[in-house]
Amino acid sequence: MYPYLFHSEYLPSYVVLICIGVLVALIMFRVICFKLSLPEKSFRFYGIIIVVSIGLGFVFARLFQMLYNYLETGDIGTGITFLGGLIGGVATFILLFALFGKNYRKDFFKVVNIAMPCIAIGHFFGRIGCFLAGCCYGKKTDFLGVRFVEKITTTGEWIYGDPRVPTQLIEALLLIMLGITLLIVIFSFKKSEYSAVIYLYTYSIFRFIIEFVRDDPRGAFLFGLSPSQIISIIMFIGAIALNIIVIRHNKKPEMEKPRM
Repeated sequence: MYPYLFHSEYLPSYVVLICIGVLVALIMFRVICFKLSLPEKSFRFYGIIIVVSIGLGFVFARLFQMLYNYLETGDIGTGITFLGGLIGGVATFILLFALFGKNYRKDFFKVVNIAMPCIAIGHFFGRIGCFLAGCCYGKKTDFLGVRFVEKITTTGEWIYGDPRVPTQLIEALLLIMLGITLLIVIFSFKKSEYSAVIYLYTYSIFRFIIEFVRDDPRGAFLFGLSPSQIISIIMFIGAIALNIIVIRHNKKPEMEKPRM
């Protein structure tokens, strides 16, 4: 745990890592668009709405966390949640596209698939930030646990708690592996249309499972499941629907071939 870089209160690790993650994700998006020959006009259009979506995504991340906190403690508390940001960012992206994207429709799904490894890698940096800040921690454990600071005394002494499952590092490992896998799928296997499907399947299943060992305030929503687990179920259903769409789209050329 290292909440402040260089021991400066003006450099909170969590904020710095999130900023790095966003910057890396945007750079990756530019490079992948160039490699896949996305038209420059499309890149500029989608680049603008992606930046706006990221900004509003942070607003939704805060609003969702306020809801989580309220369900758990009755107080809005502090912090942000990735799934809330993802939902808000995606909703903003789709809305802006529906309003202004009439001339860029042919590149929509290509851009969505390009964005997936960028999101995974950017999220990886965010989870490292969580680990340094000591949030999103796991349950107490006697096996390969990490001790986080529970409080800092008035004299500046750090008081450590019991060892806990390093859920942040586990998720960070999953995200970096997922991001690399998606890049391989896009560039080596030339199957960029499956990028979003793979991301949704993988992250929804992982997030649903990891929630069982998270021990920070999660909030109970339905059937004893946390809000994030409910969202994960919805993401998984969305992955199935998108998978069907991709399969049908890939079969169209064969169906349209004239019979011999």
